[in-house]
Amino acid sequence: MNKYAYCSYRLLVLLFAALFVSACADDDNLDQPEELVPFYSDYYLDVSWHKSSGAGAEEQYVFLHPLILSEVAVTSSRDGVINIISLQTGEYDEEIELDSVISAGVGGDENVWLLATRDAHVIAVDAKSRRERWRTRVPSEVLARPALYDDSVIVRSIDGKILSLDVNSGKIRWQYQRAIPDLTLRGTSEPVIARGKIFVGLEDGRLIAISPDNGEVIWDVALSLPSGRSEIQRLVDIDGDAELYGRVLYAASFQGRVAAIDVDRGQFLWARDFSTHTGVILDDKVLYSSDDQGHIWALDRLNGATIWKQEKLAHRKLTRPTIIGDYLAVGDFEGYVHLMSRYDGHFVARFQLGQFDDLGWDLGTGIIVPPIVFRGDRLVVVTRGGIVYVLRLLKRDDEFDEFN
Repeated sequence: MNKYAYCSYRLLVLLFAALFVSACADDDNLDQPEELVPFYSDYYLDVSWHKSSGAGAEEQYVFLHPLILSEVAVTSSRDGVINIISLQTGEYDEEIELDSVISAGVGGDENVWLLATRDAHVIAVDAKSRRERWRTRVPSEVLARPALYDDSVIVRSIDGKILSLDVNSGKIRWQYQRAIPDLTLRGTSEPVIARGKIFVGLEDGRLIAISPDNGEVIWDVALSLPSGRSEIQRLVDIDGDAELYGRVLYAASFQGRVAAIDVDRGQFLWARDFSTHTGVILDDKVLYSSDDQGHIWALDRLNGATIWKQEKLAHRKLTRPTIIGDYLAVGDFEGYVHLMSRYDGHFVARFQLGQFDDLGWDLGTGIIVPPIVFRGDRLVVVTRGGIVYVLRLLKRDDEFDEFN
């Protein structure tokens, strides 16, 4: 089976699985999105600016993360256009045509911008000249942003391979291959590269640490083990991003567990049952995650104990939370950005994107890319329709005003 037929097979199986699960849930009315309840707060979210980045993900399950640099946002459209947008004003700086269908967001740094295409190419664009540096074919489609490590580009393809490419030439240096289950979720987590290792969560529920020099496995542990009779019940993908704090890696899987792992020894410090496909995020004391039911959790980073749980966004298809000051920000399927307290989960602000525009754009609602913080107090949010928003939290001076 060639790679395109293989990808189509996996996607079709996933769609069938999703329809099956949804149909079962509908019978018991378990998956109806929670209705939003108005609340009062002294704060509100204000739009500093918004701009189209081109064709968005729309109904595709593609995470078009922008790359946020010191002065600009580097965005990619589904149809292969890179837009460089000023973070200060929202004005376009430049547009670069790649003539490809993009399958992942923008990786890289101030020197090189990295993208992946549906037809299994990784592209490097020189950030100074703003011209394509190289384009390398890899074994199959890439859904996670390529990551930089020294002079290497680390890439995950959906057929279970992890590759290292030379950042200057695009030449493949090594590749690691792992068999994957027949049925998996659509998506892959981004590698975490630190402490001289590459940490990767896999489709079979295992976490591995490999050497960035040659791709050799340093340790391999089972975060979650498949259980149940059906293939759907046995899904344990680690699709959400993991986070490293010191020498401890925190990760979670779908229909599995969330855990803390000592990365030097590859040993569990704690683990508990949990199910998410969005991943985890940390502050110095707490782990936060949105589970597969749309609940936001705050867990003690040292032992996994529950600190609080917010259930009022159930089944709203939430993004992974983002930490902004004393708050958490999440996006949902209707384009709402929700801001809540990090300390007890109560709501602070709410704003819906993609409703109106004075230029008459057809703004797509829905958010699947987690909000991104820049300059400490602002959020960059991208809708499925490809509109980039910059939001800031302001204190309310007006009389009582209910939120959307």
